[in-house]
Amino acid sequence: MRYTDEDKKFIAHARQQEVYGEDFLGNKYIKGYRCKKCRRVFPLDHMEVDHIRPKSRGGSSRPANLQLLCVSCNRKKGSKLEGKASKTSSTRKRVRRVKSARKKA
Repeated sequence: MRYTDEDKKFIAHARQQEVYGEDFLGNKYIKGYRCKKCRRVFPLDHMEVDHIRPKSRGGSSRPANLQLLCVSCNRKKGSKLEGKASKTSSTRKRVRRVKSARKKA
């Protein structure tokens, strides 16, 4: 599914990814959008819509499951789950180490 600029703006507003600036008169304007992963600010055309829980892993396309990432962060993430996946794999490694230590003893 292709997301329009209006869709991206809605997601950015819902996820509080807008970065504001002020002109010399004190008027606020949107300066750019913050990538949720690397925290850098980019213009909207350099941002991509990302599924927090990938569709391939049962995620939906509801706004609560969407965020904006810069192009490079979105490519690195791919269809991985952030946070929970890394905790699960590190827990498995610890369990293996404990089991192998018990076998040696």
